[in-house]
Amino acid sequence: MQPANFLQLQTDIKAYHQPLRQAAETVVDEKVSNYPILVAYAGEDTDSIPGIFVLEIPTPRELVWTINITTLEELVAKQVVTQEKIDPFRKLYKGNDDSFCFLIFDEAGGRFAFVKR
Repeated sequence: MQPANFLQLQTDIKAYHQPLRQAAETVVDEKVSNYPILVAYAGEDTDSIPGIFVLEIPTPRELVWTINITTLEELVAKQVVTQEKIDPFRKLYKGNDDSFCFLIFDEAGGRFAFVKR
């Protein structure tokens, strides 16, 4: 993701922190996973996005983020995260407990990012 796009995502989600927090907390509270991950996708083929739909976030840039909620375990099962990356990912995740964990897909590909709550 281009740095400008990442900065825009941080701005785009500001008005949506409550539903995003609720989705992540539900995953933990229902004991589904200790590692909820929000998937932000900017594109047309929303059927291929992992996870469960949460909401859409329109932007003034003619871009709509589709936000799903998934887990580390689902991403490992789908081989998005490899076995050797699980422990480093968990350590990084725990070190950012004041942030949302995003898996961001856009025209530049996919990458993980942490966005302050």
